[in-house]
Amino acid sequence: MAAVRASGPWRKRPATILWMLSLGQLISWGLVYYTFPLFVVPMTEDLGWSRSSMFGALSAGLLVAGLCSIPVGAWIDRGHGRKLMTGGSLGAAALLMVWSRIDTLPLFYVVWIGLGICQAVILYEPAFAVITRVYGPRYKQAILLMTFLGGLASTFGIPFAQLLIERIGWRPTLEVMAAVNLVVALMHWLFVPGPGEKAIAIAAPTPPPEGTVRKSPLAAAVRVPAFWGLVVAFAGYGLAFSAMSFHLIPLLDDRGVPIGVVMAIIALIGPMQVVGRVLLMAGQRHITTIQLGALVYFAFPVAMAMLAMGVSDVYGLILFAVIYGLANGLVTILRGMSVPEFIGPEGYGVVSGALTMPTNIMRAVGPIAASLAWGAFGGYTPVLWGLAGIMLVAALGFAAAAWLSKRRT
Repeated sequence: MAAVRASGPWRKRPATILWMLSLGQLISWGLVYYTFPLFVVPMTEDLGWSRSSMFGALSAGLLVAGLCSIPVGAWIDRGHGRKLMTGGSLGAAALLMVWSRIDTLPLFYVVWIGLGICQAVILYEPAFAVITRVYGPRYKQAILLMTFLGGLASTFGIPFAQLLIERIGWRPTLEVMAAVNLVVALMHWLFVPGPGEKAIAIAAPTPPPEGTVRKSPLAAAVRVPAFWGLVVAFAGYGLAFSAMSFHLIPLLDDRGVPIGVVMAIIALIGPMQVVGRVLLMAGQRHITTIQLGALVYFAFPVAMAMLAMGVSDVYGLILFAVIYGLANGLVTILRGMSVPEFIGPEGYGVVSGALTMPTNIMRAVGPIAASLAWGAFGGYTPVLWGLAGIMLVAALGFAAAAWLSKRRT
């Protein structure tokens, strides 16, 4: 395959854009997304707020991020990625600074709703849309590299923020994080292509016959049956993932697992995500998108069924963390690859945004739904079987999308 070439300044070359955007993903995910739980305890001690009320602000932000997905994707398709991603990082910096001076709960909700909007324009989906525009048919390799670096976000962000909180306190830590996001904003402004800039000529879609009305990419996508299969696949994953993310620690604590073992299991999941992406980078030529999806959607129900069956010994939990971590690392790549392959590359941003909206809404619903189910059933075992069932339905959605896309082709 011929290398992607570009004329113009070095900062507009595809490889440079990819590396800078990937570094931006590492920092944005690490500091804007993953660090929230670290501030819960010190803020509870200083301000007296309940944990549930603080996590409510997080859910509100995730919900808003989902609702913003479609307009954000449409704007990126029109070439406004630079303004959006730069503005998102600037907004995140400003809101982190406001957070560092916060003393009322309603203002905290306002801050997190604003951060939800910022996440909608600085995290994977908009970055995938930009990279797909830049790399054209070579988008798979580019997405692999981006998600590999992004997979290190929690490994970077959580220890970095925790060290600062212990040394200087939670308010100054937020100020430092705000300053780092200003650097990310500068990176986005310098390296993301503007409306009139293209690092590679993307093949233009075949024009419609004379006299026909051209549909928008989203209107065309929703008429593709595979689109709805992907909605089921990724929305189901979003609900199950967020429920597991916020309930895994109390679940293991309820079963009497020592806190040291719990922390070790949690710490193992992140590196396993990176391992999964490294393995995929090494074997990308030997695995198709459909095979990758089958692997991912087989692993998730197995991991949740293991917990539902009562696994609580160290070796069983390590096996769970390996399976769950590997699958969770690969599903992000799967999301980036399946849209252009199953539906088509045209209008990637708005189509991907339409798929992200229900996913993020389910992410916001997941922790609350799991809490209500835990209260109703009096334990986590029925919740886990329910999550395993949801992931089986999600697997059927992906299988349907794959079959329908092949039939359409």
